[in-house]
Amino acid sequence: MRKLIVSLLTAVSFFLAGCFETTQEITLNEDGTGTVSNTNDLSALIGLAKQMGGGAEIEKAPQQEIDSTVSMKEGADSIPNLTAEEREMARNGTLKINMNLKKEKFSTNLAFSFSKPSQVAEYNKLSGKIMAETMKDQMGDGGTIPMDQMPEPSSFDDYYTLEFSNGELTKKVNKEKYAGVESDEYLKGIKQTASMGLTMKATYVINLPRPATKAEGKNVKLSDDKKKVTISADIEDFFEDPASLEFKIKY
Repeated sequence: MRKLIVSLLTAVSFFLAGCFETTQEITLNEDGTGTVSNTNDLSALIGLAKQMGGGAEIEKAPQQEIDSTVSMKEGADSIPNLTAEEREMARNGTLKINMNLKKEKFSTNLAFSFSKPSQVAEYNKLSGKIMAETMKDQMGDGGTIPMDQMPEPSSFDDYYTLEFSNGELTKKVNKEKYAGVESDEYLKGIKQTASMGLTMKATYVINLPRPATKAEGKNVKLSDDKKKVTISADIEDFFEDPASLEFKIKY
């Protein structure tokens, strides 16, 4: 099974992770506490692994479903290249893995609780680093693609600022950083795979403690009860119009 997981992670790196959907969900409480989770749907990688010659291995692998949730309290120590502060933050999280080879399902979820909204951006960054470091660790143990030949992983979030104030959330493009997006080899690689039908879609879900009085943004959708905000965009949207992921919400 470990060899199979490595094969799937190899597929992630080979295609520059350009064939999955990410969902970031933030739940806010009245007192400013809440949870933030990041889900990666990597189901398409099982099919890709078969195309890359891993079909026989997948057929031989145990077909039981993996659906487990584990605390990061102890596991944080085994994640390489985290600072002492990041390791302490990681202990506050839970990791869920859902995999069913027969149904070609494969997803991961990292969730953290926060004591104040300003921590959301920190936990989002940490989630990305944990996934990247885990991938590097796996690839270094049986992977077929040298990790030093792969561009440093990045994400849409790297090009935005997320601000929270009393009853207001704002996400806006960091124009200075976005001006250099063409030098981001990781995201450019994902964009190039779009012509092959392998794209990256990001969905952001915000659960509010009370109904929104205003929800602005090009791709903003507000639920009927006005307590859930959803924003979705893909890699093409990001490069053509970064404002597609901007929003301003008051509640």
